[in-house]
Amino acid sequence: MNPEAKSILKNTFGFDDFRPQQEEIITAVIDGNDIMALLPTGGGKSLCYQIPGLVRNGICIVISPLVALIKDQVNTLKQKGIKATGITGGISYKELDDILDNCIYGQYQFLYLSPERLQQSLVQERISKMRISLIAVDEAHCVSQWGHDFRPAYRDISLLRSIHKEVPVIAVTATATTSVQKDIIDNLQLENVKVFKNSYLRPNISYQITNTTDKSNSYINFYRNHGGSSVTYVRSRKNAIEYSRLLTSHGISSGFFHGGLPNKIKVDTAQRWMKNQTQVMVATNAFGMGIDKPDVRTVVHLQLPDSIESYYQETGRAGRDGKNSIAQFFYNINDINHAQNQFIKSLPSVENIKFVYRKLNNYLRIAMNEGEHTTHQLSFSDFARTYSINGMMCYNALLTLDRFSVISLSQSYHRRSNIRFRESGKNIINFLGNHKEMNAIVQAILRTYGSSTYQNLEINTSIIALRSNTTEQKVIETLQKLEEQEYIEANIIDADTQINFLVPRDDDRTINRFSKELSKQNEIKKQKLEQIFYLISQNKQCINMLILRYFGEKSNPCGNCSVCRDQKSTVLLLDRIKDVLIKRDLNSNEIASLLPEADKNNIVETLKLLLEQGKVSIHQNHKYHWNG
Repeated sequence: MNPEAKSILKNTFGFDDFRPQQEEIITAVIDGNDIMALLPTGGGKSLCYQIPGLVRNGICIVISPLVALIKDQVNTLKQKGIKATGITGGISYKELDDILDNCIYGQYQFLYLSPERLQQSLVQERISKMRISLIAVDEAHCVSQWGHDFRPAYRDISLLRSIHKEVPVIAVTATATTSVQKDIIDNLQLENVKVFKNSYLRPNISYQITNTTDKSNSYINFYRNHGGSSVTYVRSRKNAIEYSRLLTSHGISSGFFHGGLPNKIKVDTAQRWMKNQTQVMVATNAFGMGIDKPDVRTVVHLQLPDSIESYYQETGRAGRDGKNSIAQFFYNINDINHAQNQFIKSLPSVENIKFVYRKLNNYLRIAMNEGEHTTHQLSFSDFARTYSINGMMCYNALLTLDRFSVISLSQSYHRRSNIRFRESGKNIINFLGNHKEMNAIVQAILRTYGSSTYQNLEINTSIIALRSNTTEQKVIETLQKLEEQEYIEANIIDADTQINFLVPRDDDRTINRFSKELSKQNEIKKQKLEQIFYLISQNKQCINMLILRYFGEKSNPCGNCSVCRDQKSTVLLLDRIKDVLIKRDLNSNEIASLLPEADKNNIVETLKLLLEQGKVSIHQNHKYHWNG
């Protein structure tokens, strides 16, 4: 092992030992090989390129699809004294220019950027002048149309090979089927690639799937019987809040987490859970990326994820310390019907996306052939309500525009305030008289934005609060008071989404470029949803074995999932029924009285199975006879 890599592991990242396969991968990358590393969630993928990036001379370029993940990793590296930067949406041309120049002149060891950024000629031109040590492709499954999160821009990453032919490439992901693995190698043009793959087997996780008519009661009872740190996954913000409140009302400590929360609340809520001050985090899939908590004992699903890949990743947040853990899934037929209605019927058509795209541009007042690289704050609910757009369809349309590199979508809370002066600044100051705090707020607005009457001004209330030495809430109250007195018109919206436009507005032509690809992706999503339907509703095959088969692995039944346990109990019950029927013929009630420990419904089901197998027969007096 490279001694410098071992030293970095200990002194920079604070680990005494490598996780399985990390050492071999890191050594191969340092030696200059192209690598594809498939490591399960929690397997330490980021160290596989971060340590080689520090050992090899030059700057390591990391391609990542998620703004939140880029920010998280850049901040983590900075806290360790490592020079890292990220290019995300919302930065000015000058900021971009400065960052790229500093990368050329050796001011950074890591440059994180999205695949969409690679399409900018400025970025390509500056990268050609950098001394690149390594190209790392995070979430590499996004390169494949068969992956669960396909992003067409990922296919352009290969242009880095034409700019820096000799630089090694490492592609890392947690989940990839055999067809996705082939796509990754082909599209990234990996040469003489070394593939490192851990088994997807998780022997310490027991997969339990329960069909229940009373989900809330089953959910509460589960946590009454299972302590320890836990995550519950739901599909909507509303459900995150409601199920968290349900737990709290029954004395089970919980918090909720979704993408629309203010950042401070997100951080505080996550920290309380990380420190075990809160037992259960009820969350959408916005929670989990970058979270590495080893002592999570249970992961609960209350609604269907959109693919087996998503399910595998989310359940993989349990038991990272190797101790026995449970992945519990509660469902009923309504969940499948809901998924078909919400997921499949709300998959955005080309016409849906064209409609949402036009309305989005109108809402944000973007003219034709303009808007490229501009950033806007958006209240998703206000936008959907303004144009009477179905919420799920609208959200899926925005996600599709993001995936096909029309916009960059980031869920982050901001308060957006638009005002228009109806009176001169002088008149407003006179009206406020001796109200010093309110006066200071208005003065700060006038100095920052001017006082032209009937001109729309989008103001940043947090900046005004800072400049007037007061609170943001006081700024809002002042604006509301001025509106009541008709000195201004105010529209104060809590924005929960940030939109960065990547291309100029071109309406239908923008969407037509990827219309065929969209139709194909919709079909793939339907297939993936059908696969998760089958996984949870079947009761014949081991759940663990089905998941492994999906990822191209063979295995024996685990003996520990709900299907295996049911089959064990069925075999035991079958033997007990055989024992009593060999002695004499009995009806089902008589059998149940002799087997008081067995559930009556299970006895009836087992008798049906024995009838099908011909091991028992039933006489006219409704008594069963053992045929053996």
